[in-house]
Amino acid sequence: MRRVSLWGCAFLLLFFLPSYSKGGGGAADQLKQSVDRILELLGDSSLKSPDKKLERRNRIFKIVEERFDFGEMSKRSMGEYWPKLSEAEQKEFEVSFSSLLENTYISKIERYSNQRVEFSESRPKGEKFFYVHTEIVSAERVIPVDYSLHQVGDQWFVYDVNIEGVSLVTNYRSQFLETMRKEGFKGLMAKIAEKARQLEAR
Repeated sequence: MRRVSLWGCAFLLLFFLPSYSKGGGGAADQLKQSVDRILELLGDSSLKSPDKKLERRNRIFKIVEERFDFGEMSKRSMGEYWPKLSEAEQKEFEVSFSSLLENTYISKIERYSNQRVEFSESRPKGEKFFYVHTEIVSAERVIPVDYSLHQVGDQWFVYDVNIEGVSLVTNYRSQFLETMRKEGFKGLMAKIAEKARQLEAR
């Protein structure tokens, strides 16, 4: 349940991320462009009916996929086991992991509300890496959210999100590695598939 809540907050932040031009403006501006496209879809009255739910979700996820580096997140989430997987297994895991994120978190995006986002720190983490600290502020609480991005060519991609001190990549890695040790790759893939089926049924 905590993982869902964390990612819900992460995607919530994307909706309200303002343009930020100091330091890593390129990274923030590209995120802002993605946010604007998502907001346009959410505000499209032709996509609000129940029979358009799947189409809306697919179109939103396509935008998210363009800004989040799920390949890098998959690699980091598998940690020491990643180089031990065959190329086919790596691809299978990446596809399933991306699908899990889609089914879990797009539902959170559709229920966003009017929180306020404040930036308190933004700095490079080395060549082609950038860190942005933000806070989602509501009447009830303040949620710190740190984004880690890396640059590929002229594009910036999110490869980890740290919410309230919890890294999503590290959080998933601890679960995946435990399953890999006990049940192996097939066991991990079965658990991911079952979780995805449960989410699709909601």
